[in-house]
Amino acid sequence: MSTVVPSTPKLHGSVHDSSSSLEKIDALEATLGATSLSASPTDSTAVSGLETENIRSWWTVLGAFLVQLTTIGHVNAYGVYEAFYKQEYLSNSSSSAISWIGSTQYSLLFALGVVGGVLFDKGKFKPLVYFSTGLYIFSNFMLSLAHPHHFYQIFLSQGLGMGTAMGLLYTPSFMIVGDHFRRRRALAMGVVACGSAIGGLIQPILLNKLFSSSLGFGNSIRCDAAMNAALLLIACVTMAPKKARQSQAGEEKKKVDVSAFFRELDYMFVIIGGNLVSFGLFFPAVYIQLFSVTKGFPTTFSFYSLAILNAASVFGRIIPNILADRYGLVKVMFVMILGVGAAVFGLLGVKSVAADVVVILVFGFFSGGFSSLQSPIFASMAKSPDEIGARFGIASVIATIPCLIGPPINGALLTNEFIWMRPIVFSGSCTMLGAALFLFILLRRRPTTHDSQDNYVGTINTVPVEKNSSNMSESTAVPTV
Repeated sequence: MSTVVPSTPKLHGSVHDSSSSLEKIDALEATLGATSLSASPTDSTAVSGLETENIRSWWTVLGAFLVQLTTIGHVNAYGVYEAFYKQEYLSNSSSSAISWIGSTQYSLLFALGVVGGVLFDKGKFKPLVYFSTGLYIFSNFMLSLAHPHHFYQIFLSQGLGMGTAMGLLYTPSFMIVGDHFRRRRALAMGVVACGSAIGGLIQPILLNKLFSSSLGFGNSIRCDAAMNAALLLIACVTMAPKKARQSQAGEEKKKVDVSAFFRELDYMFVIIGGNLVSFGLFFPAVYIQLFSVTKGFPTTFSFYSLAILNAASVFGRIIPNILADRYGLVKVMFVMILGVGAAVFGLLGVKSVAADVVVILVFGFFSGGFSSLQSPIFASMAKSPDEIGARFGIASVIATIPCLIGPPINGALLTNEFIWMRPIVFSGSCTMLGAALFLFILLRRRPTTHDSQDNYVGTINTVPVEKNSSNMSESTAVPTV
């Protein structure tokens, strides 16, 4: 008999005195042994996961990283466009109207993730990537042909065209990496996620340099479009789907009752709370550069303000995830939201460049933490692997609401007189309301070691025991010591 694992004292009764406990252990060992013996060395779902990771898998990570850099990384630089359009190219339009361009990109980025996910599941990954890349490149170069003060030309090319392409690329680029990896999936997807932060660092600096040069708007956009096109073409070559899996005999895919999600109080509170926080999240991301300019700070600093914010978010995407493994997802998320709210309200007291830098750094770190923890929270709330996609899909569709209307609301509150207190108070208040909902989740949960779905609260930590599955590894909660 194999050595008894340290977690066995969690079973009811004493291991030494109860024969029923020994029978349970024997049954568990027999099950695990049978599973490992039945797994074929060539099966892509083998427990070890070593067979699924090769050089082709890491080339796919590179391609997905570049997709993130050119999609959400480019969207994260919209604050540069907002300031440039308001001051020069669309100066006859209000800040609220201009922000509809960026908010449309944000909303399509998430809303079309459902479409991209469905096409990916149907084995259409390569055609999807080729079509989306072509649409992205075409729309990006069409933006360079837009005339000054012609809002509809910029909205069609940048808002709708590029937004649609980004939405079709964004989610599948994550899914393809998850399809390649098992044992090191978290590491691989973490590398991919950093692409958005790196893009948010590079794109603002590049765009500001181009817009302030003598090239003009058209040539500046063409330079940026050429870089984006080259990166996406590399991504098309390096990303590749895995070979089609052979479904196991007699295995049936579990039907997911989506309507049951809406009866789960915690799930709904996480969605509603996350959307409230997003109203505050997009305010600095869109308006921080314009804020710095109108405050009279040096132009050089104002141009780098958005890059500083995105650079700080790189650390926010790493450190909070490490802490969440120890203290629990919702606990760390609650702290991240408080940090976002405090930073937004902190903009009210900004009177100097130093103060602006501090607020930007704080906001960048905590907003990065908030963004990176949303996916693990939804995944941890799933009762089975078959639910994960559905829970993500519902959350993504609902997330389009603050993405679409948040920046325009802030722009309307700002007015052409740049009354910053109004959007700051609105955004900060929404963020704190979101924090209140996450606090309610923490206060109402009283998890036990027999309820593995409470792991995301942080009372107990679990490690996954992988089972042979045709889609992904199924996690069985085993309390760690």
